[in-house]
Amino acid sequence: MSERRTLKLTLANRADAHRGVDVAIAKGMAPDAKLWVLELRERTRSDEQNDALHGLISQILKQRPHLNGLRMTKESYKAIFMHALGHEAAMLPNLAGDGFFPVGLRTSKLTVAEFTDLIEFVLSWCAEQGLEIKHFDGQGTEAGTTRPVVAA
Repeated sequence: MSERRTLKLTLANRADAHRGVDVAIAKGMAPDAKLWVLELRERTRSDEQNDALHGLISQILKQRPHLNGLRMTKESYKAIFMHALGHEAAMLPNLAGDGFFPVGLRTSKLTVAEFTDLIEFVLSWCAEQGLEIKHFDGQGTEAGTTRPVVAA
């Protein structure tokens, strides 16, 4: 089984990060050792952001189950919103040969800032469409009072 470590970099755990690099280098020097890779990247979206997006899309689906004559799903709305923000995807035929599906649009790969842009875009679109969005609780469910979204 492959070994993988993730460490959020902070000043407080700087020594742990250095120690992890030292351990990987030491393991890599042993005979027949596995090669190690260090990847530094910006943090990806939070679970709370993901839950918020799913809560928004659930509310959109209730009000707009069809878009331009097509029955929509959470995945199709996510793909449309990602495409609208400039993220590219390919379309592949399904196994039955009677439809297509998007590939390459993974919201889990978005950074926190990119995901914030996505949520703001979805809210803006909802306002333009006159959809009412209720406050969502981060679990993909609705809570609170109904209020229309106002375009900025």
